[in-house]
Amino acid sequence: MTGPVVDLAAVEARLATAGIAFERLAVGPDAVVVVSSYGGRVYGPFFAAGEAENWLPDAFASDDAFGGLVGSGDWNVGGDRVWIGPEIAYMIRDRDDYWGSYEMPPSLDPGRHDLDRTGDRVTLSRVAELEAFTAPTGHVRADLTLVVRPAAHPLRHLRGASAAGPDGTPLVDAVEYGGYVTEVRLGITSDGAHEAESWMLDQVRAGGTAFVAAVPDAQVTDYYEPVGDLLAEVPGGVAVSLTGADRFKIGFAAPHVTGRLGYVRAVGDPADDRAVLFVRGSHSDPSAEYSEEPDPSPGVRGDSLHLYDDDGGLGGFAEIEARGTPVLGPRPEPVTDRFGSWWFRGRTDDVARVAQHLLGVPAPTVAQAARGAAPRLLGPSVASPTVAPAPAPSPAPLPNPTPSP
Repeated sequence: MTGPVVDLAAVEARLATAGIAFERLAVGPDAVVVVSSYGGRVYGPFFAAGEAENWLPDAFASDDAFGGLVGSGDWNVGGDRVWIGPEIAYMIRDRDDYWGSYEMPPSLDPGRHDLDRTGDRVTLSRVAELEAFTAPTGHVRADLTLVVRPAAHPLRHLRGASAAGPDGTPLVDAVEYGGYVTEVRLGITSDGAHEAESWMLDQVRAGGTAFVAAVPDAQVTDYYEPVGDLLAEVPGGVAVSLTGADRFKIGFAAPHVTGRLGYVRAVGDPADDRAVLFVRGSHSDPSAEYSEEPDPSPGVRGDSLHLYDDDGGLGGFAEIEARGTPVLGPRPEPVTDRFGSWWFRGRTDDVARVAQHLLGVPAPTVAQAARGAAPRLLGPSVASPTVAPAPAPSPAPLPNPTPSP
């Protein structure tokens, strides 16, 4: 399942009929996003008022279905969102019964957002009341402010032959572009040494390949079912097939990644040989105490980037996930992180050249993936590509979590 094809007019009509405040924001020459107060979502971009490039649930197909989804208080409304991690602390009551005890705090998602706009900056604010289920247990108040604003084309200052296509056309002109920055300010108040970090997740349409810019032999950790041969090492990083039919979640160790990861998939008629590329940029700090852990493995942590693939049970999407600066209670200074979201559409070879500039993965490898090559065909196979999250027989004491400067 990939969700319905829903264009800009349909998304705005659904939100308006449901009484949800939203803003349309121009993020490129012919690209806009829609910032929704329900769940604090960013939908799009929409190129030429066409369909949303990120994933939307089937409920967007009609006013009645969407109204029912919103009326239920469900979090799974698609788009780009910010949660607060670690998930294992704030959403899992019993880590020995992960799926059976999963519970989304309603003040986190959908939450209650104040939406404001000044020029080309849209601001969303909410307060989330959380309960920590891992030690130290107890109450945590999180204050979140999101500012969404347009981002300049990341390749606009490049010069020389590498910044142009075979016909000499600059890449900035050869592909459609839409980009935005999300500034996330997180402050927490608690009665103990509670950990928290902003957690940026974009739900994307399945059927493409993710590329994580990484060192050779990067440490990758399985959180759910093993990713297996859906993952392969490629020049410049790691390739992962996001099928929307195989459930897995994997994490990438902060010292081994640059903070950039991308996702490419074919669009339109195969004969047209066109693709869309999404690249997310964040700051991956090897000294930071990224606190997410697989449920069976207390103390296995340190991943700044994650990929999630749904098995169809939640709608058949995939997620591109990045972590913000960890903070440690009880009353730390708030931190602000910036996440870049850059989208490109065009001929497959041109889109692949953009990916090479931003991710360091060779353009031919990206183009092969966009045209349907499986990750195992793009790079060398590895007998054991991931670190299994098995618990240690006698777990060592957890490191003292210290927030980054």
